[in-house]
Amino acid sequence: MCLHGTGETVRSRSGRTTSAPAGPPGAPTEPRPWPTGFRRVVDLSHVLSPSMPSWDEEKPRRESLGDPLPEGEFGFYLQRWTLTEHSGTHLDAPGHVIGGGRLVPDIQPHELVAPAAVIDIRARAAEDPDTTVEVEDVLAFERVHGRVPEGAAVLMHSGWSARWARGDEAVRGVAEDGSWHFPGFGPEACEFLVSQRGVAGVGVDTLSTDPGVSTDFPAHEAVGRADRWGLEALTGLERLPPSGALLSIGVMPGLDASGGPSRVLAMY
Repeated sequence: MCLHGTGETVRSRSGRTTSAPAGPPGAPTEPRPWPTGFRRVVDLSHVLSPSMPSWDEEKPRRESLGDPLPEGEFGFYLQRWTLTEHSGTHLDAPGHVIGGGRLVPDIQPHELVAPAAVIDIRARAAEDPDTTVEVEDVLAFERVHGRVPEGAAVLMHSGWSARWARGDEAVRGVAEDGSWHFPGFGPEACEFLVSQRGVAGVGVDTLSTDPGVSTDFPAHEAVGRADRWGLEALTGLERLPPSGALLSIGVMPGLDASGGPSRVLAMY
C-alpha cells in the first residue's frame, strides 16, 4: 500500500517493487498530518483474487459484466463476485464459532476501531512454524512498550504473509505428510488478553488464529466465547510500529454474516 503524494518506493502485494503514484495534480508531495495527528495510513489487506491462498479449495470467483472501459472513456464497468464470508483478509465474528454468538452486524462500530499492539515473533516462526503467541510474549511486549491498552487489537506478526504470492502450499505450510504448519495464538494468551487486558480482538498474518497443526481450534474458541472478533490473513505488519497505531476494520456487514472480507487500515 502506498500513501498518495509520498513518491516513495514501495513493495506491492505481488512482491514487485514499484514507485508510489504521485497523486492527483495539486496533491501534497509529503505526507501531511490528519486532523488526528496521524501521518501514515497502511493497508493491512490482501487483494481478493480467484488465485489467492485460502483455507480450502473454495476460491473466489469473478465474472465481468462488461468489458473494462478504454482509458479516459466514461461509462460503467462492474464484476460479479462469488465468495465465502471468510475469504482473503477477513474478520471472524463470535458467531462463526460459538452458537448464539454475535454476528457481523451485531458488532458495534467502536469495536472496529482499536489501538494496535503488534507482537513480533518472526525470528521464532522462521525456526519453528508451529510456534504460537503465548502469555510470556505479551508480558515481554509490555516490558518494552507498556501495557496493552483496553480495547486493543493484538496482532501476531510472524512474517507469514511474505509467502502469499507463493500460493496455497506455502501459506498452509504443507509438509511431506500433508500436515499444515503455520504460527498462531495459543489459547492461554487469548484468554489472558480478553480477561486481563480487555482487548477487542486479535489478528494474525496467517490463515487462522490457531496454528496450522491445530485440530480443535482452542484459540478460536477462547476468542469467540469471550465475544471478541478475530482477524485473519493480514499483511504489511512490518510497516507498523509495535504500538501507537490505530486500526480501522472495514468489514462487509452482511445480513447474519459470520464474518466478512475486510479492508483493514492502520494509522499512525
